[in-house]
Amino acid sequence: MTPAESGGHAGIARLNRHHQLESLALAPSFALILLLAAATPVLAQLTPSKAPVDITADQAEVVQSKCMAIWRGAAEAVQDTSRLRADTITVFSKIKPPKSAAAKDGDAPGCGGTERIEASGNVYYVTPERNARGDHAVYTPADSQIVMTGDVIVVQGQDVARGDKLIIDVASHQARMISDVTGLGRPGRVRGVYFPDKPAEPPSPVQATSPGGPGTP
Repeated sequence: MTPAESGGHAGIARLNRHHQLESLALAPSFALILLLAAATPVLAQLTPSKAPVDITADQAEVVQSKCMAIWRGAAEAVQDTSRLRADTITVFSKIKPPKSAAAKDGDAPGCGGTERIEASGNVYYVTPERNARGDHAVYTPADSQIVMTGDVIVVQGQDVARGDKLIIDVASHQARMISDVTGLGRPGRVRGVYFPDKPAEPPSPVQATSPGGPGTP
């Protein structure tokens, strides 16, 4: 567990000690030595980085007829310094139209670029800027947005925010929290706990002494 993840859990505990989160520690997973590249296109970027996306899980299934790849069991997608983790990660690719009118109904469709990525169950999206946790998340490359729903909690340093829905712009790293509850004094609205920056401590005074040591005239 990184210091950022550890600090994030401490902040969440301060906000609601009755709300326990699953540990962000990596669960054991098996690298999938499967020829998935032939069945599905390259995963859309989780960050503006040009780094490759590395996905691991306990098992994977490719449904070629639906241009869909399902990663189950401690699934994790990592790109550069960003990671998406969930019980299940499903990648939906765009279905290409048949190349010719002679294509049969039973023929598997061609699959294009990524249409969306869905993560379900104990979802975490972790970047150097913030940690976000929810029950479900959908990433759409078309608008470079991750929409996380289901008792969402976000930790950034010591600051903690909570709501029903979190919208993250992957390109700009900006985030917006939304709640279905409105109205002053009603429980369940967007809530944030923010800690002011601590002022820098002044340097300790240095006593001037003569070469002979303290007290020497």
